Amino acid sequence: MTSYPKTLLTSLQKMRDNGLMTDVTLKLPDGATISCHKLILIAASQYFEGMFQSGFMESVEQEVELKFSDADTIRMLVEYIYSNEIEITEDNVETLVDASELLLLEDLKINCGDFITKILNVSNCCQFCKLGRKYRVENLVANSLEFIASHFKKVESSNFNQLAEEDVVEVISDDRLKAKNEEVVFEVVVGWVEADPEAR
Repeated sequence: MTSYPKTLLTSLQKMRDNGLMTDVTLKLPDGATISCHKLILIAASQYFEGMFQSGFMESVEQEVELKFSDADTIRMLVEYIYSNEIEITEDNVETLVDASELLLLEDLKINCGDFITKILNVSNCCQFCKLGRKYRVENLVANSLEFIASHFKKVESSNFNQLAEEDVVEVISDDRLKAKNEEVVFEVVVGWVEADPEAR
């Protein structure tokens, strides 16, 4: 996302709040609308760049309907585009990762990965590693794998079985792997294979 000085962002927010020179209205899934500036949306997101410069209907319409996420999330993302600030929580982080992938907001996706790293535990580390792989959040994948290796003996096999083959290989090859002995590692890997024998 393009980074703007704080004073400029404040001015842009005031312009949007006052409807000054706005040229597009975003219609949300709950029926509410947000007036915005196409230029700001285009500068922030390749998704909007493609929408407004494609030559299709959306590029000339003054009202555009958005359905890629829920209304509250879209509101948060518009605020983020105009302010470069957003509140990431355990409840919304996965939704924000999904939406930031669609809108190509790479900085936000990285910030979400950093947030998740702080809340990793033995119950969610494999799930979040999988999320990181799905959305190519490299910092999250790396931190999740490190966590899994260093807490290997505490990670439940049912969670470990969610991992992709490349992640299993990386974990058991990690010098930071903490396991009682090689037999324990072998049993976990066998359990991982048997959890989906046709695919593995």
